[in-house]
Amino acid sequence: MRGGFPQKGNARGAKCTALCDQALLWVLFETGITVSEICALRVADLAGVLRVRGREGKERQLPLLPTGLSHLCSYLKRLDPKTTRGLTSRKAGGDPLFASKGKQPLTKNGVAMVFARFRQRVGISESIISHQILRHSFALRYLQTGGAPQGLHELMGYKGMALVRQYLRWYDQLLHEQT
Repeated sequence: MRGGFPQKGNARGAKCTALCDQALLWVLFETGITVSEICALRVADLAGVLRVRGREGKERQLPLLPTGLSHLCSYLKRLDPKTTRGLTSRKAGGDPLFASKGKQPLTKNGVAMVFARFRQRVGISESIISHQILRHSFALRYLQTGGAPQGLHELMGYKGMALVRQYLRWYDQLLHEQT
């Protein structure tokens, strides 16, 4: 089971798994959060913005773009089709936003399985697509659209600026390759 629905031999379960996987990938892509952070998300953390708890319980709020929010709403509506409001589809706000068997929070291994399914669907055997690639993509897109290094530092939840400087170096390399 995944997300409360059986997977094998059940079209509804397969559809729910696909919706969950898509929502998870979009949230990772649009926010740059870590696997630990996505596994810790609860339904109550979604209220206009995504409330993320990072290291040492430090909280930050991240916006979701319309595409990611749409995928997330579709997934949540499918979990409880009787509910018309996707963001409140689960009864208790403390429920995991992304769940595995028995509505337990998704684990790091569960996220790895999502990427394995994704690679299998697109026919890629190597692990060139990962949660870390989505995190890097988020950071580079942020800089590409004119975001400030300090803003990236806050969005990514870093303690220091060393990793932000690495993204700045990568961004500079990309600019030089394009010219």
